[in-house]
Amino acid sequence: MKKKLIAAVALLTAGSATAAENGWSGEGQLGFSYARGNADTDVINAALNLKKEQDKWRHDIGVIALRSKNNGVTSAKRYEINGKSGYKWDENDYVFGSVRYDHDSFTGFDYTYTLGAGWGHIFYESDNQHFITELGVGYKKTAIDVDRSSESETVAIGKLDYAVKLTETVTFSDKFLLEAGSNNTFMQNDAGFSFKVSDALSVKLAHQWRHNTDVPPTAKKTDTLFTANLVYGF
Repeated sequence: MKKKLIAAVALLTAGSATAAENGWSGEGQLGFSYARGNADTDVINAALNLKKEQDKWRHDIGVIALRSKNNGVTSAKRYEINGKSGYKWDENDYVFGSVRYDHDSFTGFDYTYTLGAGWGHIFYESDNQHFITELGVGYKKTAIDVDRSSESETVAIGKLDYAVKLTETVTFSDKFLLEAGSNNTFMQNDAGFSFKVSDALSVKLAHQWRHNTDVPPTAKKTDTLFTANLVYGF
């Protein structure tokens, strides 16, 4: 597990440096817990979020990974890759195309991927706060973990992205994602507080809520995750 932690730090550092050199900004996050004794538990979660604005274009890329072991048995294993490009036709509105791939070994779904397109509106955006919404439609394919069968459907896509700087060192953020279809509706909410400790580093306490309305018989509909991460901004 220590080797994996070192590898995660190296990958986040290298990815952040390479992105910054190519005009991207964003943040890398890393959280880790290690317990030995009556119970052996290892948990590692990492994320890298990038964004870039060039002329009328807005680009976003995100990579998220989570792995947990309890007494040598893997109890959580998930990773997600998402990307979006938007073209602004004025200061507050843009059209976008997006892709999201999600693999979670403990939800009953082998994988899901969603291709979407739609319209985004920036209600306000400044150094202290922002509020952005997106609405669109997409094509979603889901593979069931039990027998590897897959199903596809058209989904409505919605997103809310809000953040506010409460003090010089404390920021609250909340992101909500909706993918609603006839077979299943997926919802995810990520909320957290970031505490700045230097120009580039901060500590983030975050809570994630994920819900599927229709899941395989052996799976639960709702998953929650609380994390404490070290965040490097660039």
